[in-house]
Amino acid sequence: MASRTRLATKNVIAALITNVLIFPIQFINRYYMVRYLGIKYLGITSLFTNILSVLSLADLGIGTAIVFLLYKPLAEHNINKISVLMKFYRSIYRLIALVIFILGLVVMPFLHIFLHEEINYSHVYILFIIYLLGTASSYLFSYNQSLLYADQKNNIYAWCNLIVSYVMIIIQVITVKIFANPLLYAGLFVFTNFVTNIFVNAYVNKSYQLNYKTEEKLTDSEAVELKENVIGNVVMRVSGVVVNGTDSLLLSAFVNVIQVGLYANYLTITNVISRIMSQVLNAVTGSIGNFIVNKGRAESEKLFFNLQFLNFILLNWAVLGIIFVSKDVITAWLGKKYVLSELNTILIGLSFYFMNYRMLGWNFIAVYGLSKYMKLFSLSEMLTNFVLSFIFLKFFKLGITGIVLGTICSTLLTVGWQDPWVIFHHAFKKPLKRYITRYFFNIFILMVELFIITSIFHFIDIKILNVWIRLIIKIVSILLAGTFIPLLFYLKTGEEKYLLSLCQRLLKRP
Repeated sequence: MASRTRLATKNVIAALITNVLIFPIQFINRYYMVRYLGIKYLGITSLFTNILSVLSLADLGIGTAIVFLLYKPLAEHNINKISVLMKFYRSIYRLIALVIFILGLVVMPFLHIFLHEEINYSHVYILFIIYLLGTASSYLFSYNQSLLYADQKNNIYAWCNLIVSYVMIIIQVITVKIFANPLLYAGLFVFTNFVTNIFVNAYVNKSYQLNYKTEEKLTDSEAVELKENVIGNVVMRVSGVVVNGTDSLLLSAFVNVIQVGLYANYLTITNVISRIMSQVLNAVTGSIGNFIVNKGRAESEKLFFNLQFLNFILLNWAVLGIIFVSKDVITAWLGKKYVLSELNTILIGLSFYFMNYRMLGWNFIAVYGLSKYMKLFSLSEMLTNFVLSFIFLKFFKLGITGIVLGTICSTLLTVGWQDPWVIFHHAFKKPLKRYITRYFFNIFILMVELFIITSIFHFIDIKILNVWIRLIIKIVSILLAGTFIPLLFYLKTGEEKYLLSLCQRLLKRP
């Protein structure tokens, strides 16, 4: 227990520190991209990122399935079995890199569908190839991340990625100011992950001494289990990409690439926040896998609700920040002309809440190996989202508003209740009653916070004109309200006691 808690704490601290430090890099990158290369370049790169995220479906969810199989041999220190799994994983990912590159070449002739005549096509094709090479090459060594993840050593990758990201952004800024060359800028940006993976690969090879020459194969039972979970994971992956990755494609096709760029600025903020949240929760996922091996269903369910309360606190900060601070951030960062309407900002915040409330559930689905049950549910999310977004864009001409409404509606109608049903039905063997009660209780708490903070910030906006002072006051207010109001509603509950004890352990840690 002590070791599991210590490793989880170490990973959480690393995730928080590195993500907070890497947070400014996203804004620096966008700032120089817009200033030196223009808003059209921003829109094009956002479009390409979404296209390549669709192509990355070639991953097929194998990574998550392999992590599930790694928990037991890691706990038993069975290097031979780990070597067998990692050798299989490495060969699959090399094939994936090749498949992604070939699919990218197939897609290239159809780029004109999403672009408009004012775009320089020859320049755009070269830019797409650079992004394609960056995406494909990132798979060559990324399988090592899964081993660190399963072995509760996420912090190694986090620190390495932080250092590489800072070095690369410094080089990017220098080169773009001197040359203003979009191709050079793109190359430095997309190969950051590849450079990080090379260093991580060197660490894994030195630390684990895996035998990639082994002739042993996966057992029949492992092959069957892997196949079932891969099928479930690929459907979940397809669904996630359709929900998140096709927004830019639809906006570009039905509106224009400028709107893609404006929406992408807000997605930069939400993606960074989502990444911080997922890193914190992922830091304890390895511990969850270790926990369920040694504990019963009742204790695992208790852990789920305790961690869900932590997720809710993080969501509070995030959603309140998106709704009340993103306008000031965008204004200070890029200028007022890049700010979206208040309605769209609120909808983006609510969409973030409903989608990421499920974040902890994804971790439990992974560690319990429940992906095989998610196929139909994920398909329902995918189809509902695409149909609704298409209708809102094509027939109601709602633009960005339609895209976000499509995501909110599809989440609430499908996986918002389907994901927890799979967990409680197959993992905990319990009804959903307590989860549903907590779900609506937390929405009520969020509404109370929105009402209180709206009243406070209305006064702040009138009295304080300096954008930086106003921004600092708002952030502090959100952190305080987003923490203490939920704690007040959860007074003397097991969830509150768990969170307070976790904070005490973090503060006592030398």
